[in-house]
Amino acid sequence: MTSPLGRDAMFAQRRRLALAIAVTVVAVIAFAASGNGSKDEAVTVAPAANTVGSAPGSGDSGDTDSKPADPAFLPDVDPSIAPEIITVNVPAPPSGFVIDGTASYVRWPQTLGLRPCATPHALIGAVITVTNLNNGRQIKCNNVSIEALRDGSVIIVHTDVFLDLADLVDAPIPVEINF
Repeated sequence: MTSPLGRDAMFAQRRRLALAIAVTVVAVIAFAASGNGSKDEAVTVAPAANTVGSAPGSGDSGDTDSKPADPAFLPDVDPSIAPEIITVNVPAPPSGFVIDGTASYVRWPQTLGLRPCATPHALIGAVITVTNLNNGRQIKCNNVSIEALRDGSVIIVHTDVFLDLADLVDAPIPVEINF
């Protein structure tokens, strides 16, 4: 019976296995002889000098008229120092007209360098700030049409501009427009 690996490969495999067994046996013997499991060492433990309720160093528990030490976990607080006042910057509320609704997208064939959007609520040419209420992303676009929107959206945004607000599969998205 012959091995598909060949006779030389079979003997090489046997030599590797024999070497691995020999190394393992030597390692186990060396570990056992190193003294890690030695029972000759005696472990001694010193008894505690203090008992519960005694002062350190006194050795007896009858010392009841001494004043207890201050707790170690309380910080030294000076009541005359007021805490520092923290200033938090909050963005100003939107000025102008603010309308909540939904936004969708459409691809305009020629944008002429504008970031086009369309809403009947603002004048043509107005710069409109659109805020995605789901993730807080915000864009500015130029109103290029005041036609009534068929799908009930408040604003229609050019596809490339809409991608700055959300993924196309999320449309329509809840938005707040400001102009």
